[in-house]
Amino acid sequence: MKKLIFLFAALFFFNLFCIASAPTDYFRSVQTGDWNALSTWESSPDNATWSAATLIPTNAANIISINTGHTITVGTNQDMDQVIIYIGATLEHNAGTLTVNDGAGDDIIVLGGGTFHITVNPGPVFSGSATMRIFAAGTLMLSAGGQTGAGTGVNASNYIYGHQSVLEYTLPLAFSTSGVTYFPNVAADTIPTFRTTNNIGIVGAIANTTFNGIFEANGNITFANSGDKIFRNGILGTGNIDGTGSGKFIINGNTAVIGGTGLLTVPTVAGMDIGNGTGCNIYLASAKTINNNIALLNNTYFYLLGSSLTMNGDITGGSVTSHVVTNSLGTLIINNIGATPRGFPVGATAATFNPMFISNGGGLNYGVRVETGINPAIAVPVNAVNRTWFVTPAGGTPGTVNTNFFYYAGDANAGFNYAANLELGQFTGVWNVIQTGIVPAGSYQVATTVSSFAEDIEAPLVLANLGAILSINESVSVNYFTGIKHSDKHLLKWQLTCNSTPNATIELERSTDGRNYSSIYSISAMALRCQQPFDYTDARPAKGVNYYRLKMADDNGKITYSTVVPLINAVNRIDVMIIAPSSIVNRSFNLKVSSAEKVQMELVITDMQGRILQKQSVTLIAGFNTIPVNVKNLAAGTYQLFGNSAGERTRVLRFVAQ
Repeated sequence: MKKLIFLFAALFFFNLFCIASAPTDYFRSVQTGDWNALSTWESSPDNATWSAATLIPTNAANIISINTGHTITVGTNQDMDQVIIYIGATLEHNAGTLTVNDGAGDDIIVLGGGTFHITVNPGPVFSGSATMRIFAAGTLMLSAGGQTGAGTGVNASNYIYGHQSVLEYTLPLAFSTSGVTYFPNVAADTIPTFRTTNNIGIVGAIANTTFNGIFEANGNITFANSGDKIFRNGILGTGNIDGTGSGKFIINGNTAVIGGTGLLTVPTVAGMDIGNGTGCNIYLASAKTINNNIALLNNTYFYLLGSSLTMNGDITGGSVTSHVVTNSLGTLIINNIGATPRGFPVGATAATFNPMFISNGGGLNYGVRVETGINPAIAVPVNAVNRTWFVTPAGGTPGTVNTNFFYYAGDANAGFNYAANLELGQFTGVWNVIQTGIVPAGSYQVATTVSSFAEDIEAPLVLANLGAILSINESVSVNYFTGIKHSDKHLLKWQLTCNSTPNATIELERSTDGRNYSSIYSISAMALRCQQPFDYTDARPAKGVNYYRLKMADDNGKITYSTVVPLINAVNRIDVMIIAPSSIVNRSFNLKVSSAEKVQMELVITDMQGRILQKQSVTLIAGFNTIPVNVKNLAAGTYQLFGNSAGERTRVLRFVAQ
């Protein structure tokens, strides 16, 4: 009798604490294990109350969760759908037939940080239009052959790759390439990654191979045969990529990237094309060395983003609408420059193009970058091309090098005379004039020589009218030039010094576009009068922004110009002037602001993500204001600056703190 009572009690407690699973329950993993083991699972009828599973989950189940930290292996025949693989979890198919049932929505979901691992061929069998969706940072890992053909295996429509998802190929064997498109159904703005993790050897075919995403080689690989190799969104990785004997390499996505520590050798004959002709921005993710030649197609901008791109070959196709953007910090390096001119198609921004050619380089390597502004400042920057070219030789001691600088209308400051002879300055702790009397050639180019380069030392170079680089050459200099607004009139004030001329003729010029100036006032003064203050009231300024400058002629007819003072003829408006140079060396600068009225303004500095780092309250007069700005508390980097007044924001400026 006691045994019978004990048996009934045991059954009671079993039914109380161990609820039997139903085929339609929710299931979740509780530990690493085999799919076909009960100890792997818990089940719940309501996704809230869980107990040890008494059934193995099938395609009849509700959601099946592979939880963080668990690896579940499928080694026998299994049917499933509504499977979710969470971050840090892996579902591995290594034997048997894994059938994915076609249910509502996606049937297997790989979340970011999760992995579906295929180690057997064939891999999963999809019923009808069943799908596996791999989200950003989710990985489909392939460790079995025979599944990379065109439109089959991992390239079948059953696999849906999300933006920044990963297809990881782990085999040391060639993957399929003949007429194959990886990620065939992704949209142009969906960029997955095809990643290799092993040394593979030779791949490639006569037919083209396309990767509709990023190709990331973390093992060495050789591309061969005449088919084009299309890496739509770029190339990354730690492995060396050798395309010496391949058909053309092509990067043609709207957005692309190149980076990684591996050496990239593009085809010797066909080279690599970057761009699609309608608009391509490509970014250098890290310092990179590329062998052989690159062609930039129209409307292609290659942003260096502070890293160095080293070419054992040439970059062609440079133009105003297609060039390498140095962002004032990145450097384009071209190796082994000999007697033949080698081009550096660089610009400080996408909107500016100031290429440079170097020849007679003695077989050395030369790095070139360019920035807007003159850095460090010269004596009279208003009479110079508003660019600084930075050239760094490497690999030996440079001799006399031929250089050819290019600039365009609008690239110079207000006082620059495009038709006059020029001088070339080099900064070596102080500015030096290293060439003078240079005659500009057509299309705004200056060909000259430099014999003062030093190995591994970056040399800032500027082009200016004669006498602009060193102040001792200036016969008339400006002590100050400023302006204020009185009602609807503009009052201009200035003072000069006649350094080496007995007489000077001063013209006050005005412009409404900052380019085309006309005289509104003129006066002649002897040296003594020259040192006394001048003023002039513009009683009829144009509507909007008026730009004023002084044109000064000495007794010999030499003409120089002052900086530009903008004044606003409006009821209310504030304009901040471009920071020049944009690289702030000593962590302080003067910001020039023009205001239509006396007003309080809050000056705001943010990082490139928009986080506010510094605020400064200033009182503006109606007219031209110079505001000292100290950024010594900011780390080296790129920042944004703007003003706020009465709910209105000025334009946003960028600067670099060095």
